[in-house]
Amino acid sequence: MLALATGNAHRFAPYTGAAPGAPADSHNRTHPPRMKSAHPSISELLSGHADVVHRKWRFHLQKRIVKLSGQTYVLYRFRFGRTMARFEEALGRLERAGISVQSICARTSGLGERLRYGNWLALSYLPGRPLERRPDEQSLASLGRTMARLNTLGGEPRRALFQRKHPTLPHEDYLKAEPRLTEAQRDWIRASRARLEKLPATQLTHGDLYGDNIIVEADHSVGLIDYELLANDLSGIELAATLLRPFCRTERTRRALLRAYLAACPAELRQAWKENSHDFIFAAAARLALARQDRVGYIARRERLFALRRFLPFGPDQAARDQARERNRKIVQSALRNEAYYLNVARVMTRICLKRPGLGSIALLKRCDLHHRKIRGRAAARRPN
Repeated sequence: MLALATGNAHRFAPYTGAAPGAPADSHNRTHPPRMKSAHPSISELLSGHADVVHRKWRFHLQKRIVKLSGQTYVLYRFRFGRTMARFEEALGRLERAGISVQSICARTSGLGERLRYGNWLALSYLPGRPLERRPDEQSLASLGRTMARLNTLGGEPRRALFQRKHPTLPHEDYLKAEPRLTEAQRDWIRASRARLEKLPATQLTHGDLYGDNIIVEADHSVGLIDYELLANDLSGIELAATLLRPFCRTERTRRALLRAYLAACPAELRQAWKENSHDFIFAAAARLALARQDRVGYIARRERLFALRRFLPFGPDQAARDQARERNRKIVQSALRNEAYYLNVARVMTRICLKRPGLGSIALLKRCDLHHRKIRGRAAARRPN
């Protein structure tokens, strides 16, 4: 997910198209037309009567979240019709696997509509709330079972469904970016990559399982949203990455998720975790750390472009620039904190694995977390009051 367009739609205030400070109905708005069916059509959702609360662009698709007549809808515009067909097929596969997903409620149909609007799909808004930062064990167990169902699906190895960039192992990029490694650690990382390259990377993975993309319903069941990064990859890496997320950084939460996943996943994935959990954890930590570095660089580029827009006659005003700068500052702070955590895991775990190769995954992460807390404590003690 793009750095400036993350999070659940509940966090965004509706954009009305009115001038700053004007009431929402001051922009020559009229009452929205009565919808012809239970769900609005694509033309109704793209009309000026729908409030756009979120926008995001990727190469193959554009995403909007809109509100119309009190309901929220997620819209996707695809560059190519074949990509839209793959997206619909993927949603159907997830639903047939027993995963709670958003349902398609409208699409462009007919040549005239496609020529006018392009290839659009509208999805219903999944009920529930985003996973809390300190979730209960029931929700995490449900997440583990949901991930296991997702990973029963598969396809062409190391293949992104909707993106140009396909999944790759991060080991070489990490070695280039991390100078503070002994030769023994570097040898372990190269051997780890060789072990992972032998495994079939054919399991369907979500690609962006952070808290806002995990929707918890009233009965603690879990649904998934944001499907743009679906890819066939090593499911063990995504499982390890989930154990490293901010909502899963205690022994209790990790055990709840891991126990439920291993009880529900296919036997071959359970065996792969048993034999390669250390390799999966390293790959996950390295990927997440490198992704945070990319995010900080992306925001820096956006800041430079945004600064240039002030010279345009229609550029943003000072208030808008200040808001964007503050929003970016918070995103960068969060990215740097998480980058430090993931780098710590990747670096420390290689030292531990060299000494204790048989250590369990939960115990390994516990030791990495303890080291990270010590480092943070020393840094805080050195800061002036």
